[in-house]
Amino acid sequence: MKSKAEFRSLALPLTVVALALPHPAVALDPVRCLIEADDLIELSTPVAGIIAEVTVGRGDRVEAGQVVARMDSRAEEASLKLAEAQAADTTAIDAARVRLEFLETQADRAATLAARNAVSETIANEARQEAEIARQSLREAEFNKQLATIEAERARVQLDQKTLRSPVSGVVTERLLSPGEYQAGETQIVTVAKLDVLRVEAFAPLDYYQHLAPGQTALIRPEPPFDTPHEARITVIDNVFDASTATFGIRLNLPNEDLALPAGLRCTVEFPGG
Repeated sequence: MKSKAEFRSLALPLTVVALALPHPAVALDPVRCLIEADDLIELSTPVAGIIAEVTVGRGDRVEAGQVVARMDSRAEEASLKLAEAQAADTTAIDAARVRLEFLETQADRAATLAARNAVSETIANEARQEAEIARQSLREAEFNKQLATIEAERARVQLDQKTLRSPVSGVVTERLLSPGEYQAGETQIVTVAKLDVLRVEAFAPLDYYQHLAPGQTALIRPEPPFDTPHEARITVIDNVFDASTATFGIRLNLPNEDLALPAGLRCTVEFPGG
């Protein structure tokens, strides 16, 4: 005879365990895109003056930190030399230190004589006061030297502001001023397109949305003659859709350290599994 538990187990329906298999990759057709410069930077100096030199022209490649223009800086150079000379001068400190050492010796001698009643206490007090005044004069001279050092640094910064450097690696797209022209402190001198990283903009159908995520890689195929595919990474997926076209925007970063790819190319994005 079978036990009740055994009959109960036999009465249970058979359970089929389904293995959780990954969903097959969805084939996503390529979409059209546009390769753009990562940034367009309009360069100008923070100070006004006459342009002495512009070292680049339209189409020139520049590296980050490269000098692209210089302003007339003769006055600032003279101010820096004067400030550096004042900062290096130790005459006042040396004189104040020698005077202090002399008056401290005099004060010690007067204090010794006063203790022996050889001179009055008033003379000893006056000697101590003169030594203290000399000590304050030394501190003042040291403080003035610190101020001179700070002034030299300010003059150095003012001179550096007369030199315009590119903050990024890229290509000059515009040169708007030439040597001899006046730059008002806000006037654009050159424009640099940042091209060491390119920005790829595309619009994909809404049914692609659940299959794409930031961080995913895709292949960018530019138009001929630059049609060698390049790997890019999705950085932005828009959360606001375009209802009129039933699409959403995506942005990808395309490394371009050697500046081999120009901006402004049409392209296609080929997604993994497509």
